[in-house]
Amino acid sequence: SEITARSSAATLPFHQRTTTTMAARLLASIASSSRVAVRSAAPQGRAAVAVRFAHEELSPADFDAKWVKYFEDDTLDSREIRRGLNDVFAHDLIPDPTILTAALRATRRVNDFPTSVRIFEGIKDKSPDDATYSYVVTQLKPVIDELGLSTPEELGF
Repeated sequence: SEITARSSAATLPFHQRTTTTMAARLLASIASSSRVAVRSAAPQGRAAVAVRFAHEELSPADFDAKWVKYFEDDTLDSREIRRGLNDVFAHDLIPDPTILTAALRATRRVNDFPTSVRIFEGIKDKSPDDATYSYVVTQLKPVIDELGLSTPEELGF
């Protein structure tokens, strides 16, 4: 594909050839450093996902602990909380209720109600069916009541 890009780029003016070559190199570097999620055997009835970042592979317990610790950081602002949620929901899994509890507490700590609602929307989007969504919301019910939060259904969405 690089040879094809070079031969077609040879007919372009110099500044466009340089841009085309740089774009091809950038795409190649992005593709080589992308994140990969790998499924493995499920211990204790929970689907296990080994999450690999370039050189780091996390067990499900380490993955949960990493994100709980992230969301429990008192110095996080709304933007950093949303960034963390985007990273968590980017994986092919429904985050563990311990992660979601820490994330909901973080949104309450910075008074970011819209992001707390988006957490529930993310859960609903990741859930394969309504029963799974209802189960996760039931698991989160104590923290929902404690923090005075509302689900999208309670808000009429």
